[in-house]
Amino acid sequence: MHRLAISQITTAPLTLGEDLALCQRLGCGLEIAEKKLSRDPGQARDQLAMIKDSGVPITSIQPRTLTLFPSASAKEPAEPQARLELLAASVELFAPYWPGLALLSNTGADPEGNEAKVWDGCLEHYASLARHAASHGMRIALEALGPSLMNRNSILFSFSQAQEMVRAVDHPHLGLCLDLYNSWQDPALLSSISADQLFIVQVADWRRPRSLHDRRALGDGELALAPLLGSLANAGYDGDYVLEIFSEGVADSLWRDKPTLMAAVERSAEIFNTLAWSIDS
Repeated sequence: MHRLAISQITTAPLTLGEDLALCQRLGCGLEIAEKKLSRDPGQARDQLAMIKDSGVPITSIQPRTLTLFPSASAKEPAEPQARLELLAASVELFAPYWPGLALLSNTGADPEGNEAKVWDGCLEHYASLARHAASHGMRIALEALGPSLMNRNSILFSFSQAQEMVRAVDHPHLGLCLDLYNSWQDPALLSSISADQLFIVQVADWRRPRSLHDRRALGDGELALAPLLGSLANAGYDGDYVLEIFSEGVADSLWRDKPTLMAAVERSAEIFNTLAWSIDS
């Protein structure tokens, strides 16, 4: 049975304790967002111990610094080497608690649109990061973003481009995150889906967004989830799925209060579990 996890990106309005209680109630895993942890190292370790002790399965990690090059949401530090060091520190933070898990990453972008510079830099730095992750028993999952974020947060706007970069780096501890919200409209997606080096899959529903952060609960949009889940299953993917919803800058934000958010998560979990059961059976 495919398992759904809830990203702490989705649960931004909830406390850590509420995150864990929600996952326990729904039988879901959790994707940790480092930005939801304290910046105090001792307090962060206490929080990680609390998560570990809860027994909630952890599927993946979103580090505080996601990109190797600057992004629209995180422009500093500007130098890729400094960002690489921050990503390496995140690997070291989580490794004692969940060895083997993947930290997600995006490429970032060059403010002048120099995609070649970012591509070449990523090949070098992801190779270094993959070796560092391997030395700590961890993995890195590279994610392509949607076309609207091209040269803002990433130079990769299709799953096949992320696959190309992973193949070029050629390290077993660098793999892929497939975000179906970002990729589902790519006409070549179904033909490019492969379980090879696919570490994690993220889901949310899509309707024409009214802000950069306008993702919907499953069943509230146009994303054709059933055939995508079927294609992933046929390709041999048997890993976890993570519900990642951003919802701000819109009047009907799912983050407007805790009951609204929790209802959206519950609805998404019910739809996902129904589809996953039909595929698995």
